Amino acid sequence: MIGLLVVNLITVSSEAATSIATISLDKVYDGYWKKDQEYEKLKKKQEDDRGKIEKYNAELSKEGDALQRMIQRLRDPNLTSAEKAKRQQQVADKQRAFQQLQQSIQSAQNSARQDLELELRKVRKRIIEEIQQVVAAKAKAKGYGLVLDKSGQSAAIAPIVVFSVDGNDLTEEVLEQLNLSAPKKDGADKK
Repeated sequence: MIGLLVVNLITVSSEAATSIATISLDKVYDGYWKKDQEYEKLKKKQEDDRGKIEKYNAELSKEGDALQRMIQRLRDPNLTSAEKAKRQQQVADKQRAFQQLQQSIQSAQNSARQDLELELRKVRKRIIEEIQQVVAAKAKAKGYGLVLDKSGQSAAIAPIVVFSVDGNDLTEEVLEQLNLSAPKKDGADKK
């Protein structure tokens, strides 16, 4: 009875065997023309943000210099007590404004960094979804029931796919399909 059950399980499991293909998702992602295009947009945004922050820092530097000059003038021994009290109040006000500007700059830097990270995640997700659609179509057309990323690593930093037959690798086909829609480069077709 148990022997019959084991034979039935082996028969059922061999019938349900799934054809497996592999893909190097890193290679496809890095070779997809849209990645470069999207990363260029993000790089431009990062440079724009950096330029704004540099302007704010230049303003902060000017304010810091002005504050230092005010502190130097406060040390003038010829000041009357009323004038000294007035200048002390001005220095205190200037210090508060300087600290607020510092906090604003720090907040702007944090916001720009978070926005960029969020946009990068969105871009990556969108591109991976496009790749997955092409992989699914190619796999279905070739009769594969499962596609594994051979460039992936386990938590132990070991490859997930230890061995695969090259004939089951969809990397080049998927990359070629994705790059069919790439814009033509200027001068690429000219002889």
